[in-house]
Amino acid sequence: MLSVFDAFTPQTPALSAEEIMAKLGYSRGTAYRYIRELHTAGFLSRVAGQYTLGPRIIELDYHIREADPNLRMIQTVMQTLRDKTECDVLLTSFFENRVVVSLHERGTSALKMSFGRGRAMPLFKGAGSKIILACLKMARQRKVYAAHSDEIAAAGLGNTWEEFRAGLLLVRRTGAAISVAELDPDNVGVAVPVNTDPPGSLVLVFSAARYAMSDKNFVIQIAKEAAEQVNEVIQKRNEDSGSVLDLLGEDMKVVAHSP
Repeated sequence: MLSVFDAFTPQTPALSAEEIMAKLGYSRGTAYRYIRELHTAGFLSRVAGQYTLGPRIIELDYHIREADPNLRMIQTVMQTLRDKTECDVLLTSFFENRVVVSLHERGTSALKMSFGRGRAMPLFKGAGSKIILACLKMARQRKVYAAHSDEIAAAGLGNTWEEFRAGLLLVRRTGAAISVAELDPDNVGVAVPVNTDPPGSLVLVFSAARYAMSDKNFVIQIAKEAAEQVNEVIQKRNEDSGSVLDLLGEDMKVVAHSP
């Protein structure tokens, strides 16, 4: 049922039930049942015989932006990084072979950016995507290569699995990825990995002119320091959650052994 959402894209924001059925290969009965249930729950809206993504998704997005505890803590680190560098700072997330911007802190420069919060980024272009790919486990990298070998070759990341793997190892050892004019002609991205779940990256975005005048080593250093702060926040939260679960487990043991 959740795959119905994949039928909607910026190019096809409104679809008929028949178009959804054709795109996803569902039977008529299955397609109509899924659409009906999603529409009833507010995940789809109906306009002039076509369906669009519904208000429930907007509501959930608001909850994420305003109340997600992990994002709120990470946002504080990103704001500090933005103030130090005066550039735009992005948090990206990787899932199902997609890289999406989860948070975006605006810097002092009015940068033109094609990929803001919520828009899927190219998987093989841009510093944010490349550092995530570099830090994936090799088995996952193999799956990505098997599914996208032609795109990887077209992006100049290797004509074989061995070339692709070697390039990712180099990026991983560096601990940062840099992309110049790959997503937008006048921008430079500097990205470092963060241990979020799903995997992610912090991306600093500069104008090309400003990046040319910056201390490149210093930029990477403070980006890595910010990523380490994010990792510490996540680890601390995981430890706190584990402590609570341990306490709950002890309480359940007491209850189970009470007469």
